[in-house]
Amino acid sequence: MSELPSRLLRSSDTLGWRQVHASTWRDPAVADEFRRAPTPDLTVVLVTSGSYRIESRGGGSWRGAAYRPGSVGITAPGRGVRLRWRAAGPQPMESLHLRLSAGLVRETLSAYGRTPADLPDALTVNDDYVAAAAGALARALHESAPTLYADSVAQGLVAHLVHRSVPVARPAVVASLDTGRVIEHMHDHLGDDVDLDALAAVAAMSKFHFVRAFRAATGLTPHRYLTMLRMRRAADLLRTTELGVRQVAYACGYQSPSRFAAAFRREHGTSPALYRNFGLL
Repeated sequence: MSELPSRLLRSSDTLGWRQVHASTWRDPAVADEFRRAPTPDLTVVLVTSGSYRIESRGGGSWRGAAYRPGSVGITAPGRGVRLRWRAAGPQPMESLHLRLSAGLVRETLSAYGRTPADLPDALTVNDDYVAAAAGALARALHESAPTLYADSVAQGLVAHLVHRSVPVARPAVVASLDTGRVIEHMHDHLGDDVDLDALAAVAAMSKFHFVRAFRAATGLTPHRYLTMLRMRRAADLLRTTELGVRQVAYACGYQSPSRFAAAFRREHGTSPALYRNFGLL
């Protein structure tokens, strides 16, 4: 018995994500019993292709479940598991594995006054939010999304899992947020890879409380607000300078001109080139 008997397709190793590690795997049609060792992280697995009959054993007996695209399994921190599976169809079998950082998990549990024992540990989870968040991180991995986006989704996912798995408990009161100072920091670093850690540090808050307080104050998540500021800067540069679209993208924190163009179109309803050529406001 050994670790995951699958072939690694892609990982977030080079993306600089801090709160979540993501990897995609091509899974064999048949996996004999193997052991996943305990880790301090919270692990979420999303099936992205193929159908499986998966069985796990945490104690003396095996329990099984049918997996298909969109199926999710969760392993709580510090818990190992023995697994085996067999394909239930001819489609290639692929899965996304998310390791949500131990630090983020501890911080969120502390905010709710809970312990790791309260976290879910389930072969299958029927939860639309969890599946949607995992799917968002799968797309983020494919698109090499920035740290702030990946970390924000990861934080929301952990908060949701903690909240849904324990009796209703009122989180600690959110401290007062100096929104102007945070937004000023965003303005000063529009060309940088701004992450949630840095913004929370400017606010002198935990990431958990910072995201809640920022959204309460502005109506937007930090990532969405930062994107809005970047798109305003981009529009201004396109109107008032002769910088090329690629240079504008870099100045607004995008290393990929295609990702910049897609974000610009979502914000302004047209491409950067058309915006410049027709003087759209």
